[in-house]
This record gives sequence, C-alpha cells and structure tokens, in this order.
Amino acid sequence: MSFYLSSRKLDVRTGDVMVALVSEVDAQENGLSIGEKVALEIAGKRKQVIVTLDTTDTLVEEGEIGFFEDVWEKYSIKFGEIVKVNLIPPSEAVASIRKKLLGGKLDYQGVYSIIKDIADDKLGKILTTYYAAAGYSPGFDEEEMFYMTKSMAETGDTLKFKGIVADKHSIGGVAGKGITPIVIPIVACVDGIILPNTSTRAVTSASATTDMLEVIVPMIFSKEELEGFVLKNNAFMVWGGGLDLAPADDKIIQVQKPIGIESIDKFVASIVAKKVAQGVNHVVFDVPIGKGAKIETEEDFLRVKSTFQRVCSKFDIKVSIFRRNVAGIDGNAVGPCLECREFLRVYERDERRSLQLEEDALKIAGDLIELCGKAEKGKGFEMARGILESGDAFTKLKGIIKMQGGNENVSSNSLEIGGVTYEVNSETEGIVKNINNKHVFDVCRALGNPKIKEAGMYFSKKTGDKVQIGDKLVTLYATTDSRMKLGRKVYEDLGIFEIG
Repeated sequence: MSFYLSSRKLDVRTGDVMVALVSEVDAQENGLSIGEKVALEIAGKRKQVIVTLDTTDTLVEEGEIGFFEDVWEKYSIKFGEIVKVNLIPPSEAVASIRKKLLGGKLDYQGVYSIIKDIADDKLGKILTTYYAAAGYSPGFDEEEMFYMTKSMAETGDTLKFKGIVADKHSIGGVAGKGITPIVIPIVACVDGIILPNTSTRAVTSASATTDMLEVIVPMIFSKEELEGFVLKNNAFMVWGGGLDLAPADDKIIQVQKPIGIESIDKFVASIVAKKVAQGVNHVVFDVPIGKGAKIETEEDFLRVKSTFQRVCSKFDIKVSIFRRNVAGIDGNAVGPCLECREFLRVYERDERRSLQLEEDALKIAGDLIELCGKAEKGKGFEMARGILESGDAFTKLKGIIKMQGGNENVSSNSLEIGGVTYEVNSETEGIVKNINNKHVFDVCRALGNPKIKEAGMYFSKKTGDKVQIGDKLVTLYATTDSRMKLGRKVYEDLGIFEIG
C-alpha cells in the first residue's frame, strides 16, 4: 500500500534521527501507527529513505510530511516535493530473530534477512538490540559467524582490486592512534602491494584514526575516487563511514554502545566484514592485551586469535595476529591534533618523537611486509626501518595527503594545540606501573575530544618510568576554561596513573 504527501521542513535538529511527522488525520486514514517504519520515495533520489513515523496535531497540515533539519539536508529535500509513502510488509527477519533467541540455528538466508533489514533501517533499534543480544545468549556458532560476516560485507559497497591487497587493523581499546599512518605509507613503498585503508570515528574513545587524520587531510570520498587513488598512488587512508562498507555493522555498534560491551564473535565479524568489503586479502590484526585494554586476559587473546584465523580463512584472507602487551597509551599523546603531531614527529626524526610508537609501527609494518611475501621471515622489520629512515615513507605520506586534497607541506610544528593548559605533577615517588586507558578516554572526552580536535593530553611519564615528587606527569589541553575545569575534575575523580 502507498500514498502521497508533500514535504515540509521542521526547524529542529535531532542528530540525524530518522523520524518523519504526519498529521493525526493522515495516520488514521492510512492505518498507520506511531513508531511504524515506512519507506519513502522522494523525487530524484535513487535510494528509498526508511523512517519511523510519528504524529502531530500542530507541526504539519493534512497532506504533509515533516522532516527535521538533519534529514532534510542529508537528502537535499525541497519544500513541497511529492513524497511517496510505502508501507513496509512484515519482515522474515523478525521470525529469524525470534528463532535465534529461542535457541535455534539460522541458515544463511535467515542471517542475511536480519543484516539486510538492519542495513536498510527497517528493523529499528529494539529489534537490532535483540539480535545483538543473541551474540551472548545463546551465541553464534562458526557457521552463523561466517553467514553474519558475509552478509555484512554483501549488503553494502564493495571495492575490488587485483593482486596483493593489504591492510593493518587494530581492534582498539588503547589511547593514541599514531601507528596506522606510519604503517600504511611504509608498506605502500614496497612494489606490488595495494593498501586501501579505511578507518572509523571515535564512538566511546577520545580519538579514532579518522578523527586524527582529518586534522591534516580530507577523509571522505566516493568509491570511484578511491579506485582512482589506487591507480595513482596504490594506497589511501580514508573514513570508512564515507562509503557504505558493511553498513549494518555501524547500526549494531550503536545499540551496543549504551551498555559498553561487545562480544568477541561480533567484533571479529564486524572487522572481517569490512576487510572483505575493502577487497583485502592480506591483513595484520594488531591485538593489544593488558589491563584496561579491550583484551585483558590470555584466554581472551587466544580466543580472538583463533576466531580471526577461522573467519578469515573462509574468505581466503591471509592473516597475522600481532600481539602487543600494553600497560598504557600508544605514544605520548591523546587527542586528534596531539596524536597527529606525534606521528609526524616520527617521520621528521624529531628528537621528541615517541620511540615506543616508532618501534611498534615498524614491527607491524615489517610483519605485514613478510605476510605479503616481500621479505623473508624475520627481515621485515629492518626493511621497514630502512624505508622510514630513508625518507621514502615520508614522501609517500605527502603524496597521499596531496592526492586526497590536503597540504603536503604540513609539519608537526604547524598544528594548533589547545591554548588552555594544566600540568599535573606527581605527589608520590616510585615507578609508573600502569596508565588506565579507559580513564584517559574519560578525561579527554571531558576536555572536548574528539570534536574539539585541539584538546587532549600529553604524557611526560609513561609506564616503566621513574617518578620523583614534583615531576610533571601529564599536561591537559583545552580550548576554554570551562572545558579545562571539567577535564581537571574528571582527572581528579578517576585518576590515571598507578605509581608504586
């Protein structure tokens, strides 16, 4: 069943909530209920827009459909456009979710129907949450994991390249994001390797790779532009959300965010689905393990490792699991601008650079070079170091920046950092045993990260360092006094350093 309404803009912003308003009369005449999903066809738009309906007595007239500013601008809707409203028939996805929750096993069609409806915004948050919860109880078996990964990849855009297509991916959980923009340009200097790197924005952390890199380079491009980048420079570093890679994954992440947990099966399926969609056939997974990281125990690490290996094997992806013991942050800085300055110092061979960040990046780059068969086992690290020290990797980075529309002459000293600062000095002496990553994220978000890119923290002491009373531990950066006041309060309430 379908009917037609005329578009109207509502002067309210909601953060891209996909809701449309119709009059009570139109809802009653067409048998619509509040909260019902409908598919809208708007003149000149290729793709249907799925929205949840709500009703009003005052904001729209009979015969009109009201859109909030976010949706209006996102889809370039014009006032008075004719909108075809299509009622959505009951989905087989609901029956599949019910079956799974009752302990049943799903076949490929059952899983695909769920993932497709999530990707198309047809299920809504409640039903999506039920499916995500099924990952814990009763859980997914190996076949269902494969089906979920395959469905996530197939319900969005896909990139296809010939030859060795490689990538590095961290499972996250550690503050500081300077490793990827060192690894990708180094490996891109090796003949015969394509590196289509996509990254994410921060969800609960202070800064993700995209948040950091967009300080110096545009990160949003079309599929066609990316294919051109590979022909020109055999590598790119872009925001995956600018494409439509595994779109269901982002929606599942959003419903898991409030409770702050994600099953190992789910995040492995999520990551591998995006690698499949990118066309990657060689990948190093960076798995940090330690107190405060996403993976804290040896048992969980071994499960993550085996799960990645099993799932990747089904897609003919050669994989290496890079285990990294962590007891703090990567590098010395957290926050988009500070992290950007951090990795640029490695390229510039600045004496203030983080040697730990440099070494970790070289180890991962070397591992990826070996995985791609471009260096003998045990020789990748030296090859990667030679590429970095020769300046070739920096030249490659500048080429990527220029190709994507950024300033290739950017330097670590040219980046703007928050002008409101506060130094934290130690009140005890001893050795730094641990830096709590989760509390670092909390403080940095209070300071304004990831949106306020100039904010963040710079660490003068790291895990393993000796500390005397009065030594500077960390400097907080903000852009306003009110943000600094909030950041200091969160720091004082939580604490970050374990000194003993």
